[in-house]
Amino acid sequence: MPVGDLSDGTRAVGPSFLAGVAIPVDMGYFLLVEGHHSRFGFDEEEILDPNERVDSDAATKLTGGNVGLLIEGIADPVGFYGHGGVGWTRGNGGTGGAGDTGRSVEGVGARTGTDDHSFMFVIGLGVNITIDDNLGLTLNVRYNHVRDMFDERAQWVPVTVSAVIRL
Repeated sequence: MPVGDLSDGTRAVGPSFLAGVAIPVDMGYFLLVEGHHSRFGFDEEEILDPNERVDSDAATKLTGGNVGLLIEGIADPVGFYGHGGVGWTRGNGGTGGAGDTGRSVEGVGARTGTDDHSFMFVIGLGVNITIDDNLGLTLNVRYNHVRDMFDERAQWVPVTVSAVIRL
């Protein structure tokens, strides 16, 4: 779910991937290292001229990683956790700056190869469900905030269900 500047005339079109490792530091505390890739594209209904076609490059792709702290409650088989971290994100495609719609319409204003980088932070909450000693499920809601990507803030709120494998 894109929010803020990123949501103006756009919708999430996927794919969106997230992978991470939680390294135990102390009882209930983990160092969290994650990588992500998300793609946001333009809602074709926002283009009013029927002669304009959205090019396949009319999207913002955000790829990056973050490091943070995960704090887990000790309830079993269902537990709650919270996490937060900071990281760096690379954007490709862009939604343009002031006065630029960022639409990559065939023959007009194509923005392929446009890159930007920015600081990001993430905070989230989740529920762990233990299935057995090595397997679990999580339901996670997080808020991702990229400070300055293509002269705008990029914000999105993924809600995910994940398999957790304990090694």
